[in-house]
Amino acid sequence: MNSINHPNADRSQHHSSDEIDLRDIAIMLINGWRWIAVSMATCLLLAALYLVASTSSYHSSLSYTETSDGLNVINRIPGVAITPQQAVSQLEIRLGSYERFRAFLDQHPDYADMLMRDSTPELEGTVLRTQFRELKVAPGDLASGSPGEVSFSYPEDVDGASLLNAYFQWSQQQYTSDLLVRVDRSLASAISRNEAEMQAHLEAYDAELDATVTRMNEEHSIRRLELQDQLAAERAAERASREERIRTLEQAEEIAGMLGITKPTSPLALGDANDAARIVYDNVSIGNDLPLYFLGTDALAAEREVLKQGLDQPITSPSIRQIEKQLEQLQHQRRIEAFKARETDSPFIDAYNQLRQENTLLRANRVTADDIDVVEVVNVAYRPMQPEGPSKALVLALALILGGMLGVMLVMLVTFSRSLRRYRSQRA
Repeated sequence: MNSINHPNADRSQHHSSDEIDLRDIAIMLINGWRWIAVSMATCLLLAALYLVASTSSYHSSLSYTETSDGLNVINRIPGVAITPQQAVSQLEIRLGSYERFRAFLDQHPDYADMLMRDSTPELEGTVLRTQFRELKVAPGDLASGSPGEVSFSYPEDVDGASLLNAYFQWSQQQYTSDLLVRVDRSLASAISRNEAEMQAHLEAYDAELDATVTRMNEEHSIRRLELQDQLAAERAAERASREERIRTLEQAEEIAGMLGITKPTSPLALGDANDAARIVYDNVSIGNDLPLYFLGTDALAAEREVLKQGLDQPITSPSIRQIEKQLEQLQHQRRIEAFKARETDSPFIDAYNQLRQENTLLRANRVTADDIDVVEVVNVAYRPMQPEGPSKALVLALALILGGMLGVMLVMLVTFSRSLRRYRSQRA
């Protein structure tokens, strides 16, 4: 009977030993307080060493947004077209450039010395590049209107907020200077193009004027030759007319001599009034020009002599005098003389004057850095009151909690190992 009931008794004792007794746990923790204390002290010591070895890190940021009208002045310049989005994008590229960051430090050695912090010159490139990695550029969302941000994480002994503000302002000034150079280059290019076009207009006008003068000289020469030919023809005609008049007078003088007419007379006075034939002749001649021989030989000889003497003198007439007057006027070409007297032809070229006025207006453009706003700063960077990360008190508190947990685990492991050794010794 005892042999039968013995296994049941062992099982009941085994079940009772598997139950967790809180009193035993409390006694176990009290007996292992040394392990817990050592664990907590070790964690506190490690936390203290961490706080001593680690440096406090601060985080500052600067936010900005695009401007609506900060680029209007330069966009009015011919050849310049920059949108606010392009300006912000180009500025962000400059902010994220390590070469430009080094250029900023070269111009501001105080900030470079502050970042070096007693580092050797051999490590300057490595230290500055490490510091530059803490500079983050986060572009804004233009669709939603959220501003862009430039942030910088730095140790406690570095005035990172001032450095960030100065670097951002310097980058903006450098970009503004580049925009001014672009404006000056565009203005110079526009003025140069206009000057080249002005010179082309001037040369074209000079060529046209030369052609006009050549045509006028040719027309003038032709007109003068025509008038000279006309004058020679008029003089020849006038001379021929006078010579014809002299021959007529000679014939009339011969007839008058044959009739015995020496003085001017008329048919009635010359003939017999009772002569019917003469009367008929006189009746026919009355009312018409009388023949020249009725003037008499004296008058005819006098007129003939005067005409012969006139042949040896310059022949003139109203038409000849008119032609000579025109020839005299052609001695001077006033329009051509006016063309040659010009110091410059530019006042007479409308396109040239328009381009010159445009160049005057272009040269009057005076764009300064104050006229350009690349971005608008929403919030400047400032040094926060507390460093980044958990506080010292929180670190120590977490160390205590972690030390206590590790201590309890050590106590339980030690107790379990001892219980396991006793169990094995009893089984043996």
